[in-house]
Amino acid sequence: MKVFITGATGLVGSFVCRQLLENGHEIRAVKRSSSKMTLLEDTEQDIEWVVGDMNDTEFLEESLKDIEAVIHAAAIISFDKRWEKKMFKTNVLGTADLVNTCLKLGVKKFLHVSSVAAIGRKAGQIKLSEADRWEGTKFDSIYARSKYLQELEVWRGSQEGLEVKIVNPSVILGPGLWGQGGSTSVFKYAYDEKTFHPEGTVNYVDVRDVSNAVVKLMESDIEDERFILSAGTLSYKDFFGQIAKAFGKKPPQKVVKPWMLKIAVTAEFIRSRITGKEAMITKDTALLSTSKFHFQNDKVKQALNIDFRPFDESIEWSVNELKKKYLL
Repeated sequence: MKVFITGATGLVGSFVCRQLLENGHEIRAVKRSSSKMTLLEDTEQDIEWVVGDMNDTEFLEESLKDIEAVIHAAAIISFDKRWEKKMFKTNVLGTADLVNTCLKLGVKKFLHVSSVAAIGRKAGQIKLSEADRWEGTKFDSIYARSKYLQELEVWRGSQEGLEVKIVNPSVILGPGLWGQGGSTSVFKYAYDEKTFHPEGTVNYVDVRDVSNAVVKLMESDIEDERFILSAGTLSYKDFFGQIAKAFGKKPPQKVVKPWMLKIAVTAEFIRSRITGKEAMITKDTALLSTSKFHFQNDKVKQALNIDFRPFDESIEWSVNELKKKYLL
């Protein structure tokens, strides 16, 4: 099968590319001229690359010729309100353009990599599944809203003829770009021996399990379904503690108190405005760090007959790979 993939140079996209090649598929992948190829150095030559902008419909039409399936894994992740318009343009309008182009050219299979952020949640709820629909509560960040609206564009495509599958991964564990943000930042937080940890819980999944599920779903006859991809739930204390231990570092020992979060949000707001850099701690992230949600994975395990790697295995592998790649 000839597959077009967005977000190929990111953590998820790079592993999806490897899985596709292993399964004998051909890949055409989009990148920007500024994209770093660090995560695909060993397979870059096996992929047909096109350079362009996802909001350019002429570029999309040219790139999707003779394509049989699309895996859409590209998105901007931000919780800083200054990024909201840019995130909407890329995540939502870019997805709408991609869906429209697939419909125009007759591309049938469309797999969208979303996020558990787009799963509906409300106060007092602990267990969440694919059946929990968006409600627009205080737990929904600007990033979550962009992913929800992105999904709406994909579901619109299904009503107009696309064979749609959506996956909703939790925090993805794997050896991504060091010091470049994204989910790999959780490893750097532990490596830097930070003192504090949030009081909530975190849901996690191995990037290899994500790529395996994505490719299996793409190859399957399943359509018009969404699947949570999450291996389990841990307290932030245990989460960062085990990562720190794997690095041989001192784990965070102190819980972040509510009053500390308020001060941190204000301080980060001021810092980001002075430096012009993205705010990493916002009201949204502060609230989410105290939540204790558990995303259930029964549906995908039954549909694909798969299981997820245990946390210890994911951490040991990720840390070893990061150490080798970045000489840590």
